[in-house]
Amino acid sequence: MEQFDPAPAVAEATALLHERAELVRAIRLDSGLGADTSALTREREAADARLAELWDGERTGPALSDAATERAVALRSAVSARRALRGRAEAAARAESITAQAARSGRSLSRGERELVAALTRAGAGTPHAPAGSAPDWTAVVTTAVRRDVVVEALARQELATARAQLRDGLLLTGQMRGIIREALPGLLRGDPVLLVGETGGAKTALAEHLSRAGVGHEPELVSGFGDITSAQLLGTHELRAEGGATVSAFVPGPLHRAMTEGRPVILDEVNAMPPEFLKRLNRILQLRPGDRIGIQENGGREIRIAQGFAILATANEQTPHRYRGLDRLSAELVNRFGANAYRVHYPDTGMAYEGFPRENTLLAAAAVADRHGRLPADIPAADLARVARAAFISQQVFAGEHGEGFAEYVSTERDIDGRPGLEESVLAPRTLVAILQKVAGSAGAVSLDRALTRFVEGIMHAEDRRVLALILTGQGFRIG
Repeated sequence: MEQFDPAPAVAEATALLHERAELVRAIRLDSGLGADTSALTREREAADARLAELWDGERTGPALSDAATERAVALRSAVSARRALRGRAEAAARAESITAQAARSGRSLSRGERELVAALTRAGAGTPHAPAGSAPDWTAVVTTAVRRDVVVEALARQELATARAQLRDGLLLTGQMRGIIREALPGLLRGDPVLLVGETGGAKTALAEHLSRAGVGHEPELVSGFGDITSAQLLGTHELRAEGGATVSAFVPGPLHRAMTEGRPVILDEVNAMPPEFLKRLNRILQLRPGDRIGIQENGGREIRIAQGFAILATANEQTPHRYRGLDRLSAELVNRFGANAYRVHYPDTGMAYEGFPRENTLLAAAAVADRHGRLPADIPAADLARVARAAFISQQVFAGEHGEGFAEYVSTERDIDGRPGLEESVLAPRTLVAILQKVAGSAGAVSLDRALTRFVEGIMHAEDRRVLALILTGQGFRIG
């Protein structure tokens, strides 16, 4: 009797189940818009019929049943693993919450709190394992390659779903971001100002917003820096109004004034684009803390008391010659006002060797297009995401001035001699990477990744940058042009 290989039937059934799930989702979405779904319904019915045929087969049915049982065991293991990992994360978060509460109150941790924080920190850093009393340990049942692969796939999908949720909330919480948040938050809760410095598109503003909303717990006031901003625009000004048949002058508070009185953070975005006259005034404001009082010149010197929750978060682009127009170097006096709360925000995967795997850029790329279950779209292969993530990583490091092995081939001799970055003005920054991928994913196949990347390159005004970025992208196998 001929030996039966169940693998093709299992693979076909798995593909059909994925296809059916996509068809059900498509029917639901199109029905919500009143579109005709008859063709999609016929496709789903055909998939159902083929699945039924496989399940009813004399040989394929038992094979599918065995595969389903094996997968169920593996998925239960994945659930246990995920529960253990979540327990670690919750322990670490609780430790940070205890420390943040003490900082908010302006006190030290008690002896009991120190011991609890130490225990929670150890638990958060420990090897994931099943909770005490649970049986069996999830690792004990991962005894076959099939179970191992199912567990790895399920955990990866869960990580991707978590990353997608973070990105939709505004910030992918990489190790760098978590480190800055953990260090900056205690001071921020006391009202200490924070300065975030970095290259364009590196999520400085998103980090400031996350610190405000998730850390301090208040919606921030956001002020974008520009060259002719005045103190009156930030603190407030008098306006003429008609009241009761008469014209009166009324003070209208600005965003900085509102943040002070309402106890909310204020984000000064691109602070080094603001005029020196305003920054001199800011020197005094940066010394203020909740509970202090300040007279508002724009309101006749009337004093206000700064409410708990107020803090200043400033972002600044790197001071690089020939790159950012209209930026002034921040004075030493101003920078000193931030004390030890100045942080450099690097691009993802900074410090990694050229030949390394850019995990953070790859996770960002996948999170940009994944669905809420952590599944990638069928028309953007995982291999393409890995290639574009690597291109982004290389461009970011070349833009940031990396001249080391591998990166040097994208730096012209002239720029290398001058010590200038290989890319002057343009980069496939994290936010650009997300925007390009979401354009492709949202086009229903009408726009290929090659086409979207070509549009990006064609839009670059700097000729040498255009050449270098095209070289980086073609080096990863993309067709540009």
